[in-house]
Amino acid sequence: MELNKKALKILLEYDLLNPDRTAKEDFEFAKDAGYMFDSITQTHDETIEIALQELNKCKKKNMTDLFLSSLSSGRLDWRIGLSAYNILRMFPKHFIESNGVNCIICSSKPYELVDFSFINSIRFNIGGIISGRIYHLAFILQQHNKLPHVKPTKKDFDIFQSIVEIVRNAESNDTPSKVQKKIGKIEGFKTNAEQRKALLETLGFCSILEQKSIKVFYINS
Repeated sequence: MELNKKALKILLEYDLLNPDRTAKEDFEFAKDAGYMFDSITQTHDETIEIALQELNKCKKKNMTDLFLSSLSSGRLDWRIGLSAYNILRMFPKHFIESNGVNCIICSSKPYELVDFSFINSIRFNIGGIISGRIYHLAFILQQHNKLPHVKPTKKDFDIFQSIVEIVRNAESNDTPSKVQKKIGKIEGFKTNAEQRKALLETLGFCSILEQKSIKVFYINS
């Protein structure tokens, strides 16, 4: 349950474009702690299988409880799984020919060198989906299924109710940015603009956002 602060700091400082900036000893420390990972090449078809296997392990109650519990605790890694879960619930099982062309169903490449450390940094730093690629979704759900079941508190429910009320009472001319700023003022809810954007996207994936005036920032495949 408790975070390894040193390993988490190494992870959050990881630079996708310049991975060598992370010292080898730091990488190994964070890897041993379960925060960073070796990159490996995965194929589209094997990753589809992994994603659907992980989906079958999911319990909806655990997913929603972890999402709610993230609101007061700030545990963004508890929040992100709900997005991946709802995307993959509607995800068809399919295969791709190894012809070098991206999948016509999910737009993923036939194979990819997957940087799991980068995806994990998104789990802890943003708490929402930034890519709909199957390689990312499979890893997110895989890691989420390793988390313990955490029960939300009254404070979590109060924060969530405040979020829903802000969205429900939004004016027709309110921009997503304005809605985000209102959400950012909720007492006990520490977050930044990027995390609030991810939160609104998650609510969209869950079909909670029904206000026509609120345009959710859906990610691209």
